[in-house]
Parts: sequence; C-alpha cells; structure tokens
Amino acid sequence: MSHGDELPKVIDKSQADIDAAIAAIKASDIPSGTQDFAISCIRLAVWLPKALLEHKITLFNLRKLIFGLGRRNKKKTKDNGAVESNQSSLTQTNEDANTPDKIESSETETPATSNQISKPGHGRLPHSAYSNTIEHQLLIANLKAGDRCPMQCGGKLYVLNPGVIVRVQGQNLAAVHKYWIDKLRCASCSHLISADIPKHVGKEKYDAAFKGILALQKYYVAIPFYRQAYFQSVLGVPLPASTQWQLIEDVGGAALLIFPTLERMAANGDVVHNDDSHVKITDVIRHNRLHPDKERTGMFTTGFISRTNQHDIALFYNGTLHAGENIERLLKKRDVNAGTVIQMCDALSRNTPTSFQTILCNCLSHGFRKFDDLKDFYPEPCIHVIKLIAKVYDNDDKTRDMTKQQRLDYHQHNSEPIMNELREYITHQLESKQVEPNDSLGKAIRYMLKHWHELTQFLRIAGAPLDNNIVERALKIPIRGRRTWLFYKTEYGAMIGGVLTSVIYTCVLSGINPLHYLVALQEHKEQIVKEPERWLPWNYQDNLLSSLASAA
Repeated sequence: MSHGDELPKVIDKSQADIDAAIAAIKASDIPSGTQDFAISCIRLAVWLPKALLEHKITLFNLRKLIFGLGRRNKKKTKDNGAVESNQSSLTQTNEDANTPDKIESSETETPATSNQISKPGHGRLPHSAYSNTIEHQLLIANLKAGDRCPMQCGGKLYVLNPGVIVRVQGQNLAAVHKYWIDKLRCASCSHLISADIPKHVGKEKYDAAFKGILALQKYYVAIPFYRQAYFQSVLGVPLPASTQWQLIEDVGGAALLIFPTLERMAANGDVVHNDDSHVKITDVIRHNRLHPDKERTGMFTTGFISRTNQHDIALFYNGTLHAGENIERLLKKRDVNAGTVIQMCDALSRNTPTSFQTILCNCLSHGFRKFDDLKDFYPEPCIHVIKLIAKVYDNDDKTRDMTKQQRLDYHQHNSEPIMNELREYITHQLESKQVEPNDSLGKAIRYMLKHWHELTQFLRIAGAPLDNNIVERALKIPIRGRRTWLFYKTEYGAMIGGVLTSVIYTCVLSGINPLHYLVALQEHKEQIVKEPERWLPWNYQDNLLSSLASAA
C-alpha cells in the first residue's frame, strides 16, 4: 500500500484496555524483539495525540526529531525545569549553518534555579515610571505653611510631601496647525501687506519631533509605510509613503553624522557580541536573478552589541556581508594598543574574522537548547544536563555586582566543578554507548564536547560572557520589521534602516529617550559635524544645556 492510499483506522481504547493489550503481548510466544517493537508502537500511538494536544511538541519539531529535517527554531513552553526570567534568559538559537533565520521566537527561557523567587507586585505602575511627563503644580487656595488650621483647633499648618495623580491623554501622531495669514493690498499701488509670521511657527512643514516619531514607528515598532499612511488618512492627516521615506531619510542623514563615532567606540569595546539573521533586499534579489552564476546570493542583518566599561553600543548592518565579514570591517577601526577583544557568537565559522585574532567564546545557551528540545524523548540525561547548566546560571546571577576579576574567581570556585561534572557525565554517556553518537541526543553531546573550550571561556577569561542572548534579543527588532514590512527596496534604504536602528537601540540600552535624541541630532547638525563625540546618547544633554546657557 502506498502512502496516502488509505488512512489507518482509529480505535478508541481506555487505559485499562491498553494495559491489557501490552500484558497480552508480553505473555505471548512472540519473539522478544517483536514484542518490544509492538509495545513501543502502542505507547507511541497513545503518547503522540496527547503530546500534540498539550502543545508539548509541534508538528514541525516532530518531523525534525523523527526524520532529522527542518530548521531548528521553535517556540517552547515553560515546563520541566525551564522557567522565564528577565535576567538570564536563554533565547532560542540556531547553530545550523544552513539556517540563517535564527532567534525568531518571541519567548525566552532560562534554566530553573533553586532560589528563584517571584517578584511581588500588583500590576499597577507607580507615577515614577512615567519619566516623560508634563508637570503641573496644584496649590491650596488661600493657605500656606505656618497659617492657622481652618478647623480652628489652634494648630499651625506645615508642609507634607505632595500627593501625585497621573492622567494620560490621547493624541494623534501629528498635531496639524493651520495658519491663516491676513493680507491687504493697496487699491492704488497694489502694495501687498501680509501678517508677520511668529518665530515659533518655524519654516519647515514637518518638525524634527514628527520626523523622529516616524523613524521610531518604522524601525523600532515596525509599522510599514503603507499601514501608517492608511491609519493617518483615517484620522484626517494625509501622509503618503513617499513623504514618510523623505522625512525618515532626513533623520537618517542626521544619525549618520555620529554613526562613525559609535563604530569606533564599538570597535574598541571589551566584549563584542555578534550574530546574523536574514533580510530581503529587492534590488539584490533582482541582481541575483540577472546573474545566476553569482557565488554570493545571501543577504544578512548582522547585529553587534559592544560592551565597554561605561556603555553598551548596538550596531546593525544590512547587506550581503555576513557577521564574520562585518566584524572584520569593524575591528579595522580598533586601536592597535587596545588589546585582544573578547568575541561572543555561536559556533558557525562565518561568525569569526579571518585576519583579526579574538578571544572566541561560544554561547552556552545553544548547548542548553539542544538538550531542552529533547527532554521529552530522553528525560533522564537531558534533565540532568539542564539542571547542571541551571546551577551555572544561578552562580552567574550572583556575580552581577562583582568586578570582572571577582566574577572570574567566583565562577572558578563554584562553577568549574559543575562544568567538570557535566563534561564527565556527557562523555560517559557516549563512551559507555548509552547514547547513539549519530542520533539527536548524541549530536547534542558531541556539539558540547567539540566546542567545550569556547563554551567555558568564562572559567578562564575575566569578563567573558556565558551566552549571546543580549545580541539575540537585539536582533528581534529587525526581525519584527522583516515580518511586517517584509523587505528593503534598495541597499541604500537598508543602510539607512541599519543606522537608525543602531542609534535607537543604543539609546534604549543607555536608558535615553530615543525621540529626544533624534530631535537633538536634527536640530544641531552644524555642531555635530564639528564635534560628533560630544553628541552621543549619553552626553548630548550636557551640550544642550551649555547651548541654552550661552544663548541666554
């Protein structure tokens, strides 16, 4: 019978019927090998529908585990010792060199630790959470500190800390002001007289704040031009897609003034995280079709997070270069006396530079993910490995307020014995032939052993990270853009998108309001051209204050 000719018959059986059938098979004269095969088939047939209904495994991953096909990304549920955490989340990753679209999950996981405590809270935000507000002072009429109590008790009034109420009012993306200018003409000489236009009206139709909001909507919130145009037309503000691009291009031109300075600072960071995701650029796709013999056809979004002692800097590059080539170009800007940089990436060979020596670290969460994917099929070894890695992350959580050397000493004392135990355990699984080397669990173990040195650099190098999660979270920003507006039209547009995404996310990492910063970049271009290093996200406000003081 060929596949698809006839569906298998579905028979409903209770658990008692299933147990009786298995007992009958064991009591029969069927050879033991055939008995084991039949019992395994029964248990698989019972388990599979239940697993699918409870979302313990997707059809995609079922195909991957049974047939070894498909990409290695999926959304995971939080069970069997994996719970969600904001501090040490192990984001979904992909080490397969043939799958450039990594880390597309909207969920993250971290190994469960023994002392995780849920944070108290009632879900309401305090007034201090609203940093960008318009302040109002409500005064008590006819009374002040020192006056007699109006209740005529004989006491005097004194000052208490003020109460606070928050009122959030809605507004459109744009507040359109229309000015009617009075005009008079002389009936004799035709002299034209027009009303004076106040200085605050300005000369530009679209102000810097509006342009900055459009850039944030496009490259951080991932709203396509056409969707924004339709929405604004409904609200009575026509905003064609072509106009949006022209305005965003102005913002990109201002951001380009400080981007080389950010690149130089990122190149001289202590630790550089990098990773790739794929992107579509229609001009490159068209060129590839016209030149079918072209060797390089891939397109990538490369994300960098460079960590220094003071700041984290985000850089995004969209184009035909992959992460290894982009980090090669970036490290050319590194000072010769800056020392060797620590590089964190996954184990793909294309992630490393060819002519620059780096201290290479690989992502421990990749190894964790491989075992977490298989824990339903190999519960005993996988859960044991997961618990050991969880202890290491638990130790790392305790080092967040330590210096680099203190953190290294702590991991060497507390995490190295755990990692040694882990290595002995997975090595024994292979050598004792308890695991088939070429099945999915064997491949997960061989991955850990093959990259053991790079996975455990945090036990030897001060400042070496455990994983690449920070850049994988950052890459979700361009990924969600790819899912909504799908592609860039030109390489120039892809470059502008990368620059603006870099500036916006660098502001986010530094706790700076990106809208205020984009406005400042547009309004102070002349000063930025002369001294770009004084107009970075973490120091531009000082220059704004000095400019206001000199103007006064």
